[in-house]
Amino acid sequence: MTDAVERPQDGQHEVPFQDTGGEALPDPVETEQAIQQLRAAGFSDDQQSALTTALLRILALWTQQATRGEVQAELHAGEQRLTQQLDALREELRREIAQHADAIREELRGAVAQQAVLFQTTRAAPARRWVSLIKNQTAIRVNAM
Repeated sequence: MTDAVERPQDGQHEVPFQDTGGEALPDPVETEQAIQQLRAAGFSDDQQSALTTALLRILALWTQQATRGEVQAELHAGEQRLTQQLDALREELRREIAQHADAIREELRGAVAQQAVLFQTTRAAPARRWVSLIKNQTAIRVNAM
């Protein structure tokens, strides 16, 4: 059972330094009491090492899972913020496009109205000439008869 346990090499600390994130480190007296309790329960030094290693691995896994959960929560919150920003930008763009379209429609209406007036005045002037020419020709024919 103790053969499969990874033992620290000479000169290597049994417990690697870890940032506790502001949490208080265990009291050395408590650690010594835990070791004495393990010895009293019949655990050998190798078994204590194996148990410590297993507990450290479990702690590392819990820490990874908690960190992943926090990262996933942050990603989800960031995704929601981006979605809200995109929705706001989309709505702002829609409003601006509608305003520009309205302005262009008004410009086109004004231009069409100007063209219509111009068309009527240029069309009416030659028609008056034709009417006067027709009247003159009719008068000439009547007089010639």
